[in-house]
Amino acid sequence: MKRFMTKALLFALACAGIAGLLAAKRAAAVAADDPAAADKAVFAALSKGDLTAANKYLDPDFSWIDSEGIMWAKEDAFRAKLKPLIADATAAKITDHKYGKSVDWIQWSQGNNYSAHFWVKRAGGWKLLHATEIAAVAKRDFKTVEATYEIACNNPCKAVPYKPLTPGEKASLDEWQEQESSQAGWEKHVADNMDQRAVSTYGGASPSKADRIAGMNRRRAANPNAPKVGAAPALWIRTWDFGDAVVMVSVQPTYGDKAYWSSRVLAPNSAGLWQMMESYHNYIKASPVMTATPDQPDLN
Repeated sequence: MKRFMTKALLFALACAGIAGLLAAKRAAAVAADDPAAADKAVFAALSKGDLTAANKYLDPDFSWIDSEGIMWAKEDAFRAKLKPLIADATAAKITDHKYGKSVDWIQWSQGNNYSAHFWVKRAGGWKLLHATEIAAVAKRDFKTVEATYEIACNNPCKAVPYKPLTPGEKASLDEWQEQESSQAGWEKHVADNMDQRAVSTYGGASPSKADRIAGMNRRRAANPNAPKVGAAPALWIRTWDFGDAVVMVSVQPTYGDKAYWSSRVLAPNSAGLWQMMESYHNYIKASPVMTATPDQPDLN
């Protein structure tokens, strides 16, 4: 009888183990086809320090920018045992925007903390390509410096340290450079509905596009003789082209301010015009305040 009970117990345990394994496999399969499910699964694993489980969802090119503006490659993030700024999905407001068939941008926000997750469709399912986090909308502990002379927009308007290799990379770069060249270009190439989806370390969630345009117009009217200062140049750019959407990460110094990482989704709108759909400006805490000299070389 004892032997029978022991065998029965072992059989039950084996069945339970197999059932648990099958359930885990089913959950992984569902997550592979559902970026929203995968998003919750990977950050739950990272918050627990379960790097083996997390790695199933991470793209080989995965990068993570923390709230100090430090860029971590996957291996370094694992070595540092990084934990998510927002770990509990149930306590966060989640925004999910899909672009084409292969890019899904998911934002978690909790109070003044923000985290953007860039998911991409690979042959093996959805993978997390990039994450960037902004904590509690920091206040500057330094003074910005207004330029007293004009600074032409050579970089990024005319040249950047990056060569597009695919049609999507080229189209998105051309339109982004036009966007950076003037207010008219910005109005044309920034998505009309990008309310609260542009977040910066020192500004938090952006107001609506219409409110931002009104603010630009007010500042120009209040100081019509202010020198024209070009857009923040790009010192490093990397893009991933998925045909109907491009993920772009770059590092940009701001004239008279600190440098920042910009993490963006660029995609064509319904009329086929490439626009900036999502944008995070994650300022680099260790950056000095960047300056510029007059008479910059022309990059024509």
